[in-house]
Amino acid sequence: MRLERGKPRKPKNAVPCDAERLFYVNLAEKFCVKGPVFLAAACLWSAAVGGAAAAGPEFPPELRRSQPVARIEQAVVYTVNEVISSDADLDLALQTGADVLIRGWFKWRQAVDYSRLARHPARARAAGALFGGGLTCSALYDGENGLTEAQLLDMATRGPDGRLVNAWNQPGCRHGSLSSPAYREYVLSWSRRQIDAGADYLFMDEINAALSEREGFDDHAIRDFQQYLGRRFGDGDGWTPTDSRWRQQFQVDAADRAICPDGTIGSFQYREYLRRGGYLERPHAANNPLARVWRDFRRERDDRAWEWLTGAIRDYARSQGRAVFLSANGLAKHVDLQVLGVWDLWRAQNGRVDLAENQIFDWHSVVVSGVERAGRPVPVVFFHDWGFNGFPWVEVPVEDRRLWLRTRAAEIYAAGGFFAFPVRGPWGPNAQADGLMGDIIRQTAFYRKHEDLFLKGRVLGFEPLETSAGDLSLALWQADAPNKLALHLVNRQVSQQRLVLRSNVSVRLPVAAQPKAASAISPDWPAARAARANLSGGWLQVTVPDWEAYAVVLLEFDHPPVVRLSGQRIAPAALWERPSTNQFRVLPGGNVENRGGLNGFLQGRLHPDLSNPPTFLVNAPTGGWLRVQVRSVATLGAVLEYLVDERLVKTLPLPDRDRRNDPRAREYVEVFDFAIPPGRHRLALRNSGGDWLVVGWFAFSGEFRPY
Repeated sequence: MRLERGKPRKPKNAVPCDAERLFYVNLAEKFCVKGPVFLAAACLWSAAVGGAAAAGPEFPPELRRSQPVARIEQAVVYTVNEVISSDADLDLALQTGADVLIRGWFKWRQAVDYSRLARHPARARAAGALFGGGLTCSALYDGENGLTEAQLLDMATRGPDGRLVNAWNQPGCRHGSLSSPAYREYVLSWSRRQIDAGADYLFMDEINAALSEREGFDDHAIRDFQQYLGRRFGDGDGWTPTDSRWRQQFQVDAADRAICPDGTIGSFQYREYLRRGGYLERPHAANNPLARVWRDFRRERDDRAWEWLTGAIRDYARSQGRAVFLSANGLAKHVDLQVLGVWDLWRAQNGRVDLAENQIFDWHSVVVSGVERAGRPVPVVFFHDWGFNGFPWVEVPVEDRRLWLRTRAAEIYAAGGFFAFPVRGPWGPNAQADGLMGDIIRQTAFYRKHEDLFLKGRVLGFEPLETSAGDLSLALWQADAPNKLALHLVNRQVSQQRLVLRSNVSVRLPVAAQPKAASAISPDWPAARAARANLSGGWLQVTVPDWEAYAVVLLEFDHPPVVRLSGQRIAPAALWERPSTNQFRVLPGGNVENRGGLNGFLQGRLHPDLSNPPTFLVNAPTGGWLRVQVRSVATLGAVLEYLVDERLVKTLPLPDRDRRNDPRAREYVEVFDFAIPPGRHRLALRNSGGDWLVVGWFAFSGEFRPY
C-alpha cells in the first residue's frame, strides 16, 4: 500500500528560499511555461539556494573518484538531488562525494530542454559521479509538452464505462495506458532525450502506471485482454474461439454480438461484459467470473510493457555508444539496481522519529527480496520519496532527521542495503540550508573509505548475537576476506531525541575462535580504535569502547572461523492483491525460496478473492520452529491457524485491539512459535477469521535440508 498522492503543498519546516523556488516551478508548470523562461526562473532560485554550498565541511579529496564506477555494483554512496537545473545545484550535489546522483533530472509533467543542461552530466562524470535522470511511466496531463487532444485521448486509459478518469482525482491529469503503443513510445522518447543529454542512469517511476481499480479499461487494454485470453486458454488449454467453456466458466456468450462482435472470443468486449453483468461500479468484485483473470492479465501486461521499455532504452543507449543503468521506483525485474522509498518502514510517534524498534531485519528482508526479484545480485537502495505531499521526512524537525541519518541509515547499510542521502528534494528539503550537509558528508566519507567492507563483504545473520545492553541493532558479516568478521552495532538509545553515549557494550558471538586482532571504526571517529575480544565457553565476547551512533568491530582470524547463526527473518510486503503463488520451499539456513512472493496480508473470510495462504515445504531432520510476528488485524478480527500436512495443529484467535482497521498499525507486534516436527512436511498458515491480519515477518530455526 502506498500513501495517496494529493495536490502539492508546502510542508512545514520548508526552507523559505526553496519554497519560493517551488512556487516558481509550480507556476511554470501550471501555465505550461518551459524553455528559457522556465530555466531562468529555476536557475535564479537555484543560485540563491546553492550559493551557500561553499561553506561547511568538505568531502576528503583523497576519497574522491577520478572517474565514475564502471559497474553499478561498485557504487557505495548514493544521494538524491531533485532537481539539478543549474551549476549551483550540481555543486551542492557533488559536495557529498556521491557515486550516483539520483533524480538529478525528473520529468513529471512539463519537461525542460535537456540538451541545454548537457553540461551537468559531463561535469558530474568529471567529478567521479554517475548522473541520474528519470521520468514518470504513469502521469499524463492535458496538453503537456505540446500533446494534442487526439494524442492524449489515444494514450490515456479509461474507466469501466469507457470514460476518462482523473488520476489521483486531479482534474486534467490522466494515467497513460501501457497497452497503448503511442504511450509507450512517448515514455521512451523522454528516456532518449535524457540519454542524449548525458544521463548515465534512469529512475523510472510507477512502471505499472499506478492505475486505480477503476482505471485500465481503454480500447488498447481491451484488445490486449482479447489476445491474453487466446494465449492463456486457447494456446494453453486448447479452447477454441467459440468453445462452450467460455460460457460455462466465465458466462461469456460468444453468440452475443454485443459482447463478441464477430462471434468469437477474439473480439471479446470486456467493458460491455462488465456493463451487462452489473459490474461497472465494482469490476474487481468476487462475483465477477473474470475478475481474477483480468488481474492476472494486468500483471502479465505490466511486466511485458516494462520488459519492452527496458529493452528499448538499453538498445537506444547502445546505438548511441552509451550504456545506461535502470531502476524502477520499487522492486522490479529487468533492472540494474533496486531503488525504493522507505514509506511503510518509516517509524515516528507524535511528529518525532521513533527508534524503539529494531528494523535491521526489515531492511535485510527487502534487500534479499530485491536481489531475488532482479534475478541476480544488484544493489538495493532505499531513499525518502516525496510524492505530491512530501515524505514525512519533512514533517519532523531537522534534529530528528539528523538522528535518522545516523541510525536508520546505518541500519540499512548494516543490513546489506544502501541509502540515498537526501541532499535536495522538490518540496523544501535542502541539506545545506537545513544544516545536515556536514552529517551527510561524515556518513558518505565513512562508506567510501571502507567501501570494500560494504561491497565485498556479506551479511551472515543477526541471531543469536547476545547482549545485555538494550536498544541496539546488531548484524554479523563476513568482511572483505574469508578470515575476517565484521560486527555492526547501531545505537537506538535516545534521551530527549538525542543519542545516549554507549560505553563498553559487550556482544556475544556464536564463534568458537579467538581473533588475532580486533579494532573498531565509526563515522564519528577520525581513525580506528581498539576493541576487545575474548573467547569464553565457546562464545566470543566482543567489547566496544565509547561510541555514539554506529560502530563496526573488525575481527581478524588466522583461519576462516565457523559461525553458528540462526535463520533470518523474512518480512513480506503487505500488498492488497492475491498472491500469485502459495508454495515456498525452505532452504538450508532457514531462508525461503521465492520469498518475494510472500504477502504480508493473510486474508480472512471477507475477501476470499484475495486469499491464497502460504504453504512452506520443509525437510527438518531434527525438527525446528516456525516463528510468525503478527503486526495488526482488521476490525472484524482474525484467526490464525497452523496446519501440518493438512492437519490443524494450532488455532490462535486474534481480536481487534485498536479499532483502527489500519494495516500499518502496530497493535500486536507479537511473535507466535509453531513447532515443526522432524522430517519432510507441508506447513500451512491460514486465516479463518472475519478479515485480514498482517504478518510482520516469518523465521525458520533448526537444521533444514533440501526438500
